[in-house]
Amino acid sequence: MRRFLIATSLSRFQAEPHVHAKILVGALLISNGVRQDVEVIYYLTDVKKTVKIIGGRVKRLFPDEQSAIGFLKKALVAGGQTGVVTRKGTPEREGIVMGPVSGPPCLPKPPYTYVLELEKVGFEIDCGMGLAALPPHHQVVVVNVTTDRLLSGRRTF
Repeated sequence: MRRFLIATSLSRFQAEPHVHAKILVGALLISNGVRQDVEVIYYLTDVKKTVKIIGGRVKRLFPDEQSAIGFLKKALVAGGQTGVVTRKGTPEREGIVMGPVSGPPCLPKPPYTYVLELEKVGFEIDCGMGLAALPPHHQVVVVNVTTDRLLSGRRTF
């Protein structure tokens, strides 16, 4: 299972909805559908709420930015969509916990949790991928492409 954990807040989402939507689309969507082995978890630090979007169960998520923003707005505020699980508290992490820079270098071999801290929380990171110079949504795409290449036996970059 690939898991992307985004530490953010409702106010950050309201200020930058496009960034959050691009992260969701980059993590879950592929050219002909939805990645079945991916979960995207938004941890809202200001309300201590976790919103998990499960790739294998999600419905009505489209690649355009505006519909992805609408999907996320509904998921973060109300919940209740197919493939969206909302609960209070901090999110669980699975497998190795990776980040953009911290720790020794590593490759994304599932199961893993890739952490993006748009709001600083201080999650403990096991290893890093050296992607801190990239925007968050690009980091997600690079992690997914690298994982795809590892799983198919092809060389990574």
